[in-house]
Amino acid sequence: MRKKIYNVLNKIYGITMTVAFFAGFLPLIPFIVAICIGGQTGEAISLFLYKQYYPWVIVLASIAIIIGLVAMYIAKIDALSVKSVGTKAEDGDNAGADNAEATEDTKEESSPEK
Repeated sequence: MRKKIYNVLNKIYGITMTVAFFAGFLPLIPFIVAICIGGQTGEAISLFLYKQYYPWVIVLASIAIIIGLVAMYIAKIDALSVKSVGTKAEDGDNAGADNAEATEDTKEESSPEK
């Protein structure tokens, strides 16, 4: 049951974030037109977008984020925690650190002893 709810909420999250992204990008053309027109008309266009349009886009993006966080909470995904920080070394996936230790060992062996 949790998996089904997570899948539905994840799809809703994806759709609302995509809509919010494009809704935030959409006023680019009117802003360019407002700059080209200039004067009071350009100012009116810019102020309309700033005061009437963008608050709705921000609300839509906030709702999408809340839906995504609820979906992660329902699925018990720990993406926003630091619990998984030490697991890479235990799994053996931390090859970079192992290589660094190996090079330090070879440096010690190749250095002349005094």
